Amino acid sequence: MRLQNGTFVLVSDAAKALLLQNRGDEHQMDLRVLEALSEDSLPNREQAADKPGRFATPDGGRAATEATDWQEVGEDRFLAEVAARTLKAVSGQSPALLVVAADPRSLGKLRPRLVDSGSIVLVAEINRDFVHQTIPQIESALIEA
Repeated sequence: MRLQNGTFVLVSDAAKALLLQNRGDEHQMDLRVLEALSEDSLPNREQAADKPGRFATPDGGRAATEATDWQEVGEDRFLAEVAARTLKAVSGQSPALLVVAADPRSLGKLRPRLVDSGSIVLVAEINRDFVHQTIPQIESALIEA
């Protein structure tokens, strides 16, 4: 894949994100970090205060409510923040070219938040998690994509 100068690259998973920008040209990619975000979330057992609640059913019995998955709630909040920060960072360019590389679950949560803005042209979606790789490794992976 060849990226134009100024193209933004968002590399994310549910706990860490890198917003990069290509400062090179279509022949020589040069990704620079604009912003790095990370989320430190506690396990569910340390976030939950009590057992799931119980309620009375219409037939007089008792039933339990499903326990809240605080890990998933934290991931959703983090990805919403990643999308908002990305939109803010690319707001100077209209339309902004963006490549998103994330694990499938995060990609599915990021896509509607980024595409609905109207100020972003999604150049590519890469269904892989590159967030724990170095910048040269990310550049190589994007060239091969």
